[in-house]
Amino acid sequence: MPELYWKGKRSVVDHAGKVPSCSLRHVPEASVGEGSGNEIVHGDNLRALKALLPRYGGRVKLVFIDPPYNADGEVWTYSDRIDAPDIEDWPGKVEVDDPLRQDKWLSMMYPRLTLLRELLRSDGVIFVTIGDNELHHLRLLLDEVFGARNFLGCAVWEKGPSGGDKKQIVSVHNYVVIYARDKGRAALESPGVTTWWTGEDFGDSREARRELEEIFPEVEERFAIPKPTRLVRRILEFTTHPSGGDLVLDCFAGSGTTAHAVLDQNSQDGGNRRFILVEAEDFTDPLTAERVRRVIRKSDPPNSGFNYYELDG
Repeated sequence: MPELYWKGKRSVVDHAGKVPSCSLRHVPEASVGEGSGNEIVHGDNLRALKALLPRYGGRVKLVFIDPPYNADGEVWTYSDRIDAPDIEDWPGKVEVDDPLRQDKWLSMMYPRLTLLRELLRSDGVIFVTIGDNELHHLRLLLDEVFGARNFLGCAVWEKGPSGGDKKQIVSVHNYVVIYARDKGRAALESPGVTTWWTGEDFGDSREARRELEEIFPEVEERFAIPKPTRLVRRILEFTTHPSGGDLVLDCFAGSGTTAHAVLDQNSQDGGNRRFILVEAEDFTDPLTAERVRRVIRKSDPPNSGFNYYELDG
């Protein structure tokens, strides 16, 4: 099988196992209700995944993540501190003209995917959204971490037009790459799923922005590129069972779309799915968690409420 090489790989292939253990500190004043089994964690997602592993290893049915796309104009932070001479000076903002931005992206993704695989159930699945910039690298990376035999598909999602240079071809799609923890055990809950996901059936970016406008009418500058709840709800429909208590994990939680989708889907079918969100940015409480609070206050869906945690150590 072809193997992907990049600067820094040698230092990160075993990094997930070397991440120091840390604890999660419960923040009651930021939490809502008790006993739901839902969690929102504020902190670096690599360390948070390591902290979640003792309790949730092998228990997650669905991982949905929307990581940095490493696209032109995108600025993101490489925050991992690894004791290795070749990458010790990497932490910080990654700009579009950074000559090592793809190496940093791969080095950031590899240990997180490794831990996500450990958290998945034997019949669990992972859905990763991505753009054209890193699709080819992501496929090879997932082949290496999950095994090429566990590839389930690559869906094309019609997100709608975005800004950019109109002299170039305008992109109206992203991808959703899908792998199983063990393809022989994974089973979709409903038939007829294809790899062409239209905006009409799965929602689009404009719909996602309207959702945030309705939830936060008082906020002028909202999360830049949210995902529509309908996209995640459709995934929930064919990967989870309403009454199975299935656990859904999103460690690039952003505006909280995944939790919103879980609560809405539970409202629709009376399900008892649970969510775990992880977000590192300062907007975790005022945006990510607050969105979930407002959804709960508005509709009081089944299995609502959540415990809010800060990463300690």
